[in-house]
Amino acid sequence: MRPNWYKVVLALFILMCASCSQPVLQPNLTLRPPEVSYASATFTNTVTLTATISPTSTITMTPTSTYTNTSTSTPTNTPTPTMFPTRVPGATNTIVPTYLPISDLPAPHFWLHRPISPEYNDYVIPTYRYGSTQVGTLRVHHGVDFVNFLDTPINSTMSGRVIFAGRDYYTKLGSIKDFYGRVIVVRAFDHFLHQPVFVLYGHLNTILVSKGQTVEEGTLLGTVGGAGVAKGGSHLHMEVRVGHNDYSSTRNPELWLRPYPDWGTLAGRITDNRGRLVPLVNITVTSKQLYEQEINPVRRYLTTYADGAVNPDELLGENFVLADLPPGIYTVGINTESSIQRKNVTIVPDKLNWIEFVNVNPPATWTPTPIATPTPKQ
Repeated sequence: MRPNWYKVVLALFILMCASCSQPVLQPNLTLRPPEVSYASATFTNTVTLTATISPTSTITMTPTSTYTNTSTSTPTNTPTPTMFPTRVPGATNTIVPTYLPISDLPAPHFWLHRPISPEYNDYVIPTYRYGSTQVGTLRVHHGVDFVNFLDTPINSTMSGRVIFAGRDYYTKLGSIKDFYGRVIVVRAFDHFLHQPVFVLYGHLNTILVSKGQTVEEGTLLGTVGGAGVAKGGSHLHMEVRVGHNDYSSTRNPELWLRPYPDWGTLAGRITDNRGRLVPLVNITVTSKQLYEQEINPVRRYLTTYADGAVNPDELLGENFVLADLPPGIYTVGINTESSIQRKNVTIVPDKLNWIEFVNVNPPATWTPTPIATPTPKQ
């Protein structure tokens, strides 16, 4: 692992101030999390499991956590929300607000390749994740951002057909006209739960495809820009939409992006004593033991989704996702005004890993509409 990688990322965050501001980057510096070298030995932890695990990974472990191994079996005790209602003007998506514990994870849908090549910044910027507000300073985020220099190439994340390519001034794709500036929407050839899947690429500087064109995974679509509400900060804004191609039908792209090779994705759910998703809970994810030759700590900070504006996955009912974690054992801590809770979870490579917290008191006060300027950055 590159020894000064975390220092570089920390310096970038301090300079950035907000994810959509103009990035301060070195021309030849790649900030992609470095590859991990794994020890050849097999690691075994002998403690009590809280779930049945049948891992296919070469790592043998039985940690105390709420992790349940990913499998292709049909999930049980999963929520049954009303999915994909007929779109009515002025209506909002209605998701059943209570969820039962998941006893068996569904197979992950890591359908999407990275839209940015590895020689550039191909990771999701961590300061403005899906469903977050940057402590109320920005609007609720309906996608994820890849901060890069102007005219960095953007590639298609999957095979599909272009259904929109141009400015969204006359066709409203976001919360207001000209929200994304220059934007491309590709409808996937595959379907999720028999519903269409759309991937949106926003704030482009140039568009190199046209409506009706068929694209394959890796097809050059355009280049990174700062159009629309990006306010000059060059980055790619990417969304996943399921069921309908509109602003209220987004899902968390980190559940759809393939993690880096031999890394994993963590998803979870934080609910109150009535099984309702608790919004804007502060979460800290810290490595306890990484299964690699050189041990370096990993720390990630995020919040659960803001209330009402974004959507959990139909099969998971999650309210936070953290992609691209090196495999190992992590402590996940949640912090509310009334309590602090911690649990351990094992990140298995190339898998979707799961954790839950229940009976969590919501924050005493929180604002679903963030405090921001009249035209806040996205």
